[in-house]
Amino acid sequence: MQSTSELIDSRRFLGPEFLMWLWYKTECFDGLLEIRKHGQVEVIFDDRLTMESYLAETERNMFRGGAPAHSREAKIALREGKRPTRARLRFVKEGREWKFKFKAEDFAISTLKIPALMTDRDDEKLFERMSLVDEVEEIIERLYTEFIVIRSSNGWDEEMLPALRDWIYADEPVGRDHYPSNLLDRVYNDEFDDGITPGASESDAAQ
Repeated sequence: MQSTSELIDSRRFLGPEFLMWLWYKTECFDGLLEIRKHGQVEVIFDDRLTMESYLAETERNMFRGGAPAHSREAKIALREGKRPTRARLRFVKEGREWKFKFKAEDFAISTLKIPALMTDRDDEKLFERMSLVDEVEEIIERLYTEFIVIRSSNGWDEEMLPALRDWIYADEPVGRDHYPSNLLDRVYNDEFDDGITPGASESDAAQ
């Protein structure tokens, strides 16, 4: 039986895969993603992106400034087999903005900048800050739930992987038509015959 540390190590690849999937989806939908219980959230890959090789951690590319996720150099790194391991992300929801560094290996958030506080009362500021931190963590959790449900289904191999490969080798930006249509709903509806309970919902998977 694997120890807890061995189990964690054996699944570290999921973090970079999640970040790559998120990068792909933001490009398909111009960053505007529908997230359960949060509505439309703009997800932006900002001015920091680190990519590493699966086989050799010393093979690393660090992109800074501008919008590196949209650069040809980042796409070349993907074609060389590197995967995103760290990124500076921005979430924008209803005019409020969170900005933070995200480490895919252990889902660590650092240098988090939260939206401006609405309250002027000192005794309420702490609770508002805590609420804003909880909100950004829940958005990440909702995104990861979507990813892991798809990743655990046959829909990943049958549709998502081919779409990701096409995107990696595409010379031009892709649009929403490139993303597998209604894939999450089709997984829940057991279209791929992989054991996902028919009629299940994202909220069920998040339990």
